[in-house]
Amino acid sequence: MLDVPGGTAGSLGMCLGASPVSSKPTDEEGQKQSAERTEVAENAYLALRLTTLGVETPTERKVKRVVPWVASAAIHIGLIVLGLLVTWTVVVLQQEEEPVLIIADFDAMTYDPVAALDANLDTETERAVQDRLPTEPEPPSDVPDDLSDWEMDPVSLIVDAGGESSLAEFAPRPLEGSATFIGLTSTNARRIVYVIDASGSMMASLQVVIQELRRSLDGLAPPQQFGIIFFQRNEAVVVPPPNRLIRAMEQEKRRVMDWIDAGRNVVPGGRSNPLKALERALALDPDVVFLLSTNITGSGEYEIDQEDLLRRLDELNPIDSKTNRRQTQINCIQFLDPDPLDTLRKIAAIHGGERGYKFLDRRELGLRRP
Repeated sequence: MLDVPGGTAGSLGMCLGASPVSSKPTDEEGQKQSAERTEVAENAYLALRLTTLGVETPTERKVKRVVPWVASAAIHIGLIVLGLLVTWTVVVLQQEEEPVLIIADFDAMTYDPVAALDANLDTETERAVQDRLPTEPEPPSDVPDDLSDWEMDPVSLIVDAGGESSLAEFAPRPLEGSATFIGLTSTNARRIVYVIDASGSMMASLQVVIQELRRSLDGLAPPQQFGIIFFQRNEAVVVPPPNRLIRAMEQEKRRVMDWIDAGRNVVPGGRSNPLKALERALALDPDVVFLLSTNITGSGEYEIDQEDLLRRLDELNPIDSKTNRRQTQINCIQFLDPDPLDTLRKIAAIHGGERGYKFLDRRELGLRRP
């Protein structure tokens, strides 16, 4: 019998006993891993079978829960943006006034001046006073005898006829929305500006123009607005208030005419340049400008080149790309004598449209030619 020391025998026993004990956990781990692999394979096969049979997977169920919320949010955001866009468009369209189509009818009525001119005044006399400024204009006194004794307004005979068969309804009335100046009519005009020459060449005739201006204002209705600008030298003489139009109320018409008739505010004299007056007039955004002058380009130190004037007017009153029309119609009246350059006729052709020009000569006013 082999004699083994006790310590050695114990150690050997431990070594001999360790082998069967350590082999057991290894088998269990292998079985566990095999079971896990089997479970994964079975799950994969089950998922494949479920997909084949049309059954939703957990991922698909999550996607189907999330997608409707995302789609709903996108639709609502789109509707909100669309609503804001529509509202903005409506507000902008309401703010843009529909362009006014102005119709000039220069043959609508025959010119019948309410004040008379001195038939003995020739153009040489007119030119002589262009370079001096009188203290106060003298109103014309050569009214024909058959009118000077007439103290009753013919229209009042119609209006005051009285009785059930009154003829008042047949009394002439201005067209609604129209503006008439020196026998020239523009219909559908709501904002009107009169630009009138007050140079020395108008010394003897300005009072006639002012009387016609008074008659024109009488024909305007309260919904309409107007402005009046005279030009002489290189300045614009604006009837107050400046920088805005005046509503055509009766008290406003009287105030304006009182200001003009005061005799110190509008005194014809000197040469003239119309540019500043036209700039002030077009800055008021009118529908119609009535432009009256004997010589629109002037002469002497205040003379303006025709091409420069036409170019500046084109800048001030351009063609609207949306309507293919100019915002303001400029109706031109060549007064007393013809213009060799025909500047007003050219302005009217560009800015006044068809029939936007009128030459009112001395013959129509009962004056002899020089």
